[in-house]
Amino acid sequence: MDHVAAKNTKLLTAAVILAGGIVCVLAFAGWMRFGADIVLTYAENGLSSCL
Repeated sequence: MDHVAAKNTKLLTAAVILAGGIVCVLAFAGWMRFGADIVLTYAENGLSSCL
């Protein structure tokens, strides 16, 4: 019984790490695509110091 529980825990941990990695990759890709526009918009509105 403990063997099954350990296997399920490992699978859940792997799934959470994989999902977190995917979120990080998507956030990085979004920043690479739209980061300059975000910073320029903040600068134009005088909000760049609030970052």
